[in-house]
Amino acid sequence: IMSFNSPVIKKITVELFQTEIPVEDFSKYAVECFLEASYSGVLEKLSKSNFRDLNKMACVFEVDWVIEKCFEYFQELTESVREDNFDEQSFLFDEAMYTLEKLKKRTFIDVVIKKFTSSA
Repeated sequence: IMSFNSPVIKKITVELFQTEIPVEDFSKYAVECFLEASYSGVLEKLSKSNFRDLNKMACVFEVDWVIEKCFEYFQELTESVREDNFDEQSFLFDEAMYTLEKLKKRTFIDVVIKKFTSSA
C-alpha cells in the first residue's frame, strides 16, 4: 500500500529491496498521521502541530494527494487568519518560508502574500 501511494517508497522497497525506510527526520505524530493516511486514503489528523513534518514527508516521498491536502489545509488556515492575531500570522509566514527555502515550493508564500496584500 505504501508503495502504491509513493513512487519513492516503491523504488526503495521494490527496486532497491530495502525493508526499512528511515523516518528520523520527522516527528512521531507526523509519521503516524502519514501512515494512517496512506492506508486509509484520508488525511484526518493534520494539524498545525504536525503540518510541517507531514508536508515535508509528503514532498520527500512524493505522495501527491497528501501534498495537495496539506496545501488545501494551509490555504484554509490562511483564509481564516485574523488581522489582529500575530501568532497565526507568524505561523503562516514561518511555514511559507520553510516550504520556499527547504522544499523549494513557492505556492505557500504566494498564498500568504495574496492574503495580506488583498487585506490592505
